[in-house]
Amino acid sequence: MDRPDPKSLLAKVQNDEEKLKRGQLKIFFGYAAGVGKTYSMLESAQNLKKMGVDVVVGYIEPHTRPETLALLSGLEILPVKEVNYKSINLREFDLDEALKRKPELILVDEFAHTNAKGVRHAKRWQDIEELLLAGIDVYTTVNVQHLESLNDIVEIITNVSVKETIPDKLLDNSSQLELIDVEPDVLLKRFSEGKIYKKEQALKAKDNFFIKDNLIALREIALRKTAERVNKEVQISRLSKSKVTIIPTSDTLIACVGPSPSSAKVIRTASRISDSSLAKWIALYVESSNSTMLDKSEKKQLRDNLDLAKKLGAEIIILHGDDKVEQIIRYSKLRNVTKIIIGRNHSRQGFFYNLLKKDIVDKLIDEVDYIDVHIIPYKSEKGKRYKSKKEVSVKSKFKISSIDLFKLGIITVAITLIAYIVKSFGFINENVLLLYMLGVALVSTWTKGYTTGIISSIVNIILLNYLFTEPLYTLSIDDPNYIITLIVFSIVGVTTSTLTSRIQQQAQIYSKREENTQMLYQISRSFLRLYNKEDIVKKGIELLSITLSKDIVCYLKENNDLKLYEKNLLEYKKNELNEEDEKAVANWVFFNASVAGKSTDTLPGSKGYYIPIVGINCTLGVIGVSCCDEILDPEEICVIEAVVAQMAIALDRELLSKIQENTNLEIERERLRSNLLRAISHDLRTPLAGISGAISTIIKNKKYLDETIVDELLNGVYEDSQWLIRLVENLLSMTKIDEGKLEVKKNLEIVEEVIAEALNHIKKRIEDVPINISIPNQVMFVPMDAKLIEQVLINLIDNALKYTTDNCKLEIKVYEDKEYAYFEVSDNGPGINEECKKNIFDRFFTGEYKSKDSRKGVGLGLSICKSIIQAHNGDITVNNNKEQGATFKFKLPLNYVKENI
Repeated sequence: MDRPDPKSLLAKVQNDEEKLKRGQLKIFFGYAAGVGKTYSMLESAQNLKKMGVDVVVGYIEPHTRPETLALLSGLEILPVKEVNYKSINLREFDLDEALKRKPELILVDEFAHTNAKGVRHAKRWQDIEELLLAGIDVYTTVNVQHLESLNDIVEIITNVSVKETIPDKLLDNSSQLELIDVEPDVLLKRFSEGKIYKKEQALKAKDNFFIKDNLIALREIALRKTAERVNKEVQISRLSKSKVTIIPTSDTLIACVGPSPSSAKVIRTASRISDSSLAKWIALYVESSNSTMLDKSEKKQLRDNLDLAKKLGAEIIILHGDDKVEQIIRYSKLRNVTKIIIGRNHSRQGFFYNLLKKDIVDKLIDEVDYIDVHIIPYKSEKGKRYKSKKEVSVKSKFKISSIDLFKLGIITVAITLIAYIVKSFGFINENVLLLYMLGVALVSTWTKGYTTGIISSIVNIILLNYLFTEPLYTLSIDDPNYIITLIVFSIVGVTTSTLTSRIQQQAQIYSKREENTQMLYQISRSFLRLYNKEDIVKKGIELLSITLSKDIVCYLKENNDLKLYEKNLLEYKKNELNEEDEKAVANWVFFNASVAGKSTDTLPGSKGYYIPIVGINCTLGVIGVSCCDEILDPEEICVIEAVVAQMAIALDRELLSKIQENTNLEIERERLRSNLLRAISHDLRTPLAGISGAISTIIKNKKYLDETIVDELLNGVYEDSQWLIRLVENLLSMTKIDEGKLEVKKNLEIVEEVIAEALNHIKKRIEDVPINISIPNQVMFVPMDAKLIEQVLINLIDNALKYTTDNCKLEIKVYEDKEYAYFEVSDNGPGINEECKKNIFDRFFTGEYKSKDSRKGVGLGLSICKSIIQAHNGDITVNNNKEQGATFKFKLPLNYVKENI
C-alpha cells in the first residue's frame, strides 16, 4: 500500500482543524460588477433561513436593482454605522454590533472595501477576519480585479489602477469559493439597461471596464484563478489518501530523458505538446547503478539533453533506482502526471533479443492505467546505434579485478581446508556440500559484480566432485544422485551470487541517496549562522571542494571590482582557474548572470564551469569549478546549484542586514536631528522673546522708565544673550565631536585660574549663589585644554543652577590622588534618581524635575562634558550626596605629554 504524502496530509488536517475553530468564509467571486454576486449571496441566505439558520445582513451595498432588493425581504438587517468624514456622512459596516449580535451567518458585501477613518480596521476584510475568529460564518463578495497579485495585470488590461485590494491568501484560505459567471454579452446588456451603475458612474465605467475585450480578459483570469483553487484542493485531497492515484484535472507531462541522442527528439516533442496545451512539463532522468559506467561522450550527451530541456522550460528531476519503470510510475502518481513521453529505438535487435527481452516502453504500457504514454520513434544511423546503459554495462558486470580474484582464491582454499577437516571427523558429504555453498555466499558478499560468484560456483563444484565425490580425484561420478545435487548446487550458487550483487548495487544506490540528503542538509545548515561575507564564501567553496574533489574559485563583488577567493585541492599546486583567461570568463558570467565555461555552449574552451551567484536584486559573484579533463555530470551540477543557492541566500541576508543597519542609523540620525531642531526652536523662543520684549519696552517707554527698571531689563537681556552664547558653543562643540574634529591641545594649566575664568563667564548668574571652592594650598598644575575644561565647568555649574532650589549652594572641590586630578561640582538640589543616572550623559536627555529656570535646556551640556573628558583620557560620573543634592566628579590624568589629540 502506498504511503500518503505527509505534507499534504498535514495540510489537510490543519485545514480541517482551522475550519472547526474559526467561522467559515464563503466568497462569491466574479469578474466584474453586475455578474450577480450579491444576488446569489442573498438567494443562498434566503435558502438557509428557510432551513432554520440564524442569518443576519451585516452590510449590503445599496442597489437600485428591484430583484436584488426583493431578496432582502424577511432577513434581519443590522443598522449601519454613521461616520462623518470631511462633512460627509458615510455608511459603514458596524463590526461591534455584529459581534454583539453573534449570528450563525452574516452577510457582508464588498470584501475589498476600504473603511472610513475612525473605524477600528482600515479594510473590511480585516472586519471579516475578526468575525471569523469569533466563530461567525461569513458570506461576502469580491471581483477578480481586487486581488493583490493581479492588480498590475488588471491595470494593463483596463488602464485603471484599482486601489482597493485584498491579499490572495484570503481567497485561498476561504472554505468555499463560488464563481458567479455570465457571458460578457449578457453583462453588457445589463450595463446598457442601467442595472449595474448609476448614470454618472456608467459613463466612467463605459470607457474602462465595460468593453467586451476587457470583460473577456477579466473573465479568463477569474476562471483560471478559480481553477487553480480547485486544483489545489484536488492535490491536497489526492496526496492525503493512503493510495496516491491520478486525477487528470489538468495536464502535466513527463519527458523521460537519458544519454541517448533520441532524448533530444523526446524533449522537443514534450515542449511542443506543453506549449499547445498550456501544460507544465518535467524532464525526468532515472539514475541507476549502471550510470557510473557511462563514458565521456555519453555523459556529455546526457548533459546536453538536460540543458536542452532546461532551455525549453522544463523542470529537471533526477531520481535514483535500478527499476526505471517503478521510479517513473511512482513519481508520475506523486505529481499527478497525465502524459508520459518516452523514446524507442526502432533499430533491429535480433529475433531472440526481441523474443526474450521486454523493453522499458512495453513495461511502462503494461503498468500504467490512467496515464497516456506517447512513444517517440527513433532510428539511429547505420553503424551509430546507441547502446543502452544495460548493453554498455553487461561486460562491466562480468569484469573481475585482481583483488576479487585474490579474495576468491583465499576463500576457496579456506573452505577446502575446513571441508577436509570436517570429512576427517567422519561427517557425511552433505555437510561438505553446505560448506562449499557457504563459500559461494561469502565470495558473492565480499566481492563485486557477478563474475566472482559464478566462478566460485563452478570452481566449488569441480573441487567437490574431484576431492569429495566417489571415485575420488577424478571428475567422473559413480552415483547418479550426485548429478542432481551438483546441478542444484550450481543453480543455487549462481542465483545467490546474482542476488547478492543486486543487493550490493541497491545498497550503493540508497547509500548515495542518503549521502546526497545528508549533504544537502549540511549545506543548508552550514549557512544558517554565517553573517560575515568572507565566512559565507569560504564555507561555500570549502563545501564544493570537499564534495566534488575539485579546485574551486569564487569571485565576489566588492565595490566595483571582483575579489578572488580560492580553494585548492592540493595546497602546493597552483589553481588552474586563477589565470587571466579564466578571470575573463568569470567576468563575462558576472555581467551576464548566465552559466558559461566547460560543459556549456558559452566559452566551452574554458578550464572551468562558471555559475553566477544571483541575489534578489543583482549578481553577487561567480563560482568556478575546475573540470579540465572531464565533464560535470547532472548530479554534480545539482550540488553546485544547491551550494550556490544557499550562498546567494546567505549573502543576500548579510547585505540586507547591512542595509537595515544603515537604515536604522539613518533613522536614528534623523530622530536626533529632529529632536535637536525641536529642542532648539523651543529653547531659543524664550530668550529671544525676552530680549525682544525688553528692548521693545526700553525703546517705546524710554522717557517714562527710571534707571533701575532699565538696568533690570538690560540685565535680563544680558543673561538671555549669555544663555544663547552657551547654547551655540555647545552646538558647535557637538558638531566638532560628531565630525571627529574636537582638537585637544594640552598644556600645564593652573587649576585656580581655570576655575576663576569659568566662574567669570557666568558671574551674572551666580551673583546671589554662595560657592565654596576647595583647592590644595600649593599651586596645582594639571595638563589640560583650558578652554574645553572651562566649558565643562560652566556646563556643570549651569546644570546645577537649573535643578536646585532658590537657596542654591554650590561647592567646587579639586584634589590629587595618585595619577589623576579630581574635580567635583556639588549642589544642594533634589538629587538624581536611579533611572536618570543611566542616561544622564546621553544626548537630548533632560532631567524630569522642573527647574526654576524657564529655559530647561536641550540636553547637550552633560553629553559634551563627557565627550571632552573622554578626549582628555579621563572619566566623569555622578552620585547623590548623603544628605541632599548631587555631585558630578571628573578626573584628568596628571602625566603630561605635549601633543595634539
